[in-house]
Amino acid sequence: MKKYIVILGLFLVTNSVFADEGMWLLSMLDKLQIEQKGCKLTPEQIYSINHSSLKDAVLGLSESDRQYNFFCTSELVSPQGLLFTNYHCGFDMIQKHTSITNNYIDNGFWAMNQSEELPNEGILATRVVAMYDVTDRVLAGKKEQTDTSVVYDDDNEMEIPSSSKSIFEQIVASVTDTCAYGASVKSFFEGNQYFLFVYETFKDVRLVGAPPRSIGKYGDETDNWMWPRHTGDFCVLRVYTNESGMPAEFAEVNKPLVPKHFLPISLKGVNEGDYAMVLGYPGTTGRYRCEADVREFLSLENTTVKIVGDLCLDTYHRYMDKDSAIYIKYAAKYDMLSNYWKYSIGQNKGLKTLGVADRKKKQEDLLRKWILADSSRIATYGNSLDTLSWYYTYYAFQNTRLEYLKIGFLNLVESMMFAYDCIDLIDAIASDDPVAVKEVQVSLKDRAKKFFKDYDANVDKAQFITLTYGAWNNLSYYIYRHKKFPLMKKYKGDVAKYADAVWAKSVFTDEKRFYEFLEKPDYKKFVSDPLFILLRYTLGDYFRVRDTMDEISGIDSAKTLYVDAIMKMNADSLFYPDANSTLRLTYGYVGGYKPSDGVTYNYYTTLKGVMEKKDEKKMEFQVPEKLEILYKTKDYGQYADANGELPLCFITNNDITGGNSGSPVINAKGELIGLAFDGNWEAMSGDIIFEPILQRTIAVDVRYVLFVIDKFAGAGYLLDEMTIVK
Repeated sequence: MKKYIVILGLFLVTNSVFADEGMWLLSMLDKLQIEQKGCKLTPEQIYSINHSSLKDAVLGLSESDRQYNFFCTSELVSPQGLLFTNYHCGFDMIQKHTSITNNYIDNGFWAMNQSEELPNEGILATRVVAMYDVTDRVLAGKKEQTDTSVVYDDDNEMEIPSSSKSIFEQIVASVTDTCAYGASVKSFFEGNQYFLFVYETFKDVRLVGAPPRSIGKYGDETDNWMWPRHTGDFCVLRVYTNESGMPAEFAEVNKPLVPKHFLPISLKGVNEGDYAMVLGYPGTTGRYRCEADVREFLSLENTTVKIVGDLCLDTYHRYMDKDSAIYIKYAAKYDMLSNYWKYSIGQNKGLKTLGVADRKKKQEDLLRKWILADSSRIATYGNSLDTLSWYYTYYAFQNTRLEYLKIGFLNLVESMMFAYDCIDLIDAIASDDPVAVKEVQVSLKDRAKKFFKDYDANVDKAQFITLTYGAWNNLSYYIYRHKKFPLMKKYKGDVAKYADAVWAKSVFTDEKRFYEFLEKPDYKKFVSDPLFILLRYTLGDYFRVRDTMDEISGIDSAKTLYVDAIMKMNADSLFYPDANSTLRLTYGYVGGYKPSDGVTYNYYTTLKGVMEKKDEKKMEFQVPEKLEILYKTKDYGQYADANGELPLCFITNNDITGGNSGSPVINAKGELIGLAFDGNWEAMSGDIIFEPILQRTIAVDVRYVLFVIDKFAGAGYLLDEMTIVK
């Protein structure tokens, strides 16, 4: 019987199958038959364990404390470890190296030789070595163990039985104990399948170059998630190894990585209908969300993100606009929140416009009929649908509180999490072990140096005040109104006075006070610190809410059964799993779209559009003088198209999401043609349901990337180490 690729927005396969949907595991390439879709590469050339292949050129970027949770993707473009990724992916690195005297945000940065490249402590670049299906081993291990207590698995970001945790550890150890690689077991299809990923992680990643913000984030908030786009969203990094070619911590003697594979770069450009594929590390999708989950997500979770963004972005603005030092400190933090905030607004709009919840209900009605039509299915899947519906409906408000705490107080009130990071000091003091105390002191000195470099107590305090009043206005109950809490007991509900006292006295809000305390750490002073008391109340409420939601037995098994039923009902379809920060391939084609009646969008933009949008009164539409000169003189060199224009961005119908930022857009021959950096406003619901007519990936054309490096930045020496196909 013919195998179909399932459209998750429809469950049941129709006659119209859009083969460009899906974030596919590379182990599924043989089944996808992408050679028939226009790809000139074989599956072995894309993914091979024993030979160099395309996957070896695609590296996930992460932070050392979240090693396999990749925030962005990058690609190797030279035999000397040169990496391309997005400007917004490298913005935090750029910001950390920026000061009033060296303003790399506004002026850009370009190393003119390798000795000038800037190290980035804590940034990792990871490639997949191999992946293996370990489903049978995991499920067999679960049956052998009887421990059903629940633990939180940071790597999988989900609640799993501790028995599974130990099984994962055993599987990882069986690989990592005998080689220099790392590994991670990931769950797919809500626990119906498991894969072991073997990784090689590089720890010395240096900043080579970045354009000024006026190029790298041109259009900024206004153009974010929009098409047409004119943003040169790229920066350049380099990976280093020790002299033996092995991953190593930063050292002056380290050498550029000699990769197993790097991408040649095409100057041939793109045309309507050209084949395009994207390899990368998409973060999270929810294509298997049930109807009740979608309704809760629409009405409460995204709304909570919008509320926090409305409140806190305005607070950032007030301080950043009047002080350039604060602007530098908070530019990356502002951008991160702004992106999340606008995404939640667009996603809600898309979910409503496209009637996603109602479509999910129709799908579940079909699924319910299929289950009830057979007694064995009833016995297998039972009331899993009802359990999910009840869970998301009953705990919707609790989840809203959880989100407000997580993305609000525990993220934007930075001193809280700094105090949390210092808790190890309590244990060290209590142990009465001078060696343990000394170790923690050394560690916290380094942590404090990084923290206070980009911290302003007035901004932090203002965010706490803003979020507290926001909680009181938007949530009917909130922990800070407890009668025993100092805010209510001593300060009678005056948030500003309470905040003034906390931030004036706490050791965690002032660099000088903190270092003095660290020299003579005292247990009583730590636990009685006013900000630590605030943290205890906040975390107490967070864990109380989370534990309440976790009390429902069988919610995870209900999700597993729900997805299993979907796949069994469509047994002849080929399914792809939700994104979970693992390497995926998506294929599609270059092409424009029609978002609404009478509106048609072309598939590419040019430098001309930058000049048409130019507005010196708005920072996001200011244009560097040198770029204007290059435009006026048409000094585009080999990067112009056949019409003499300079291509800037283009769009494809590839299926991507967050984490794919920086991913290579690759043509049919395996050559780099662009860097994916965004999606379009009309299809913001795409993480939950794919919209083949509307959904587009926005990429910066690699010709514009090379033009900026060569003609604008004068760093053309970098092109000498690349393989450029004309």
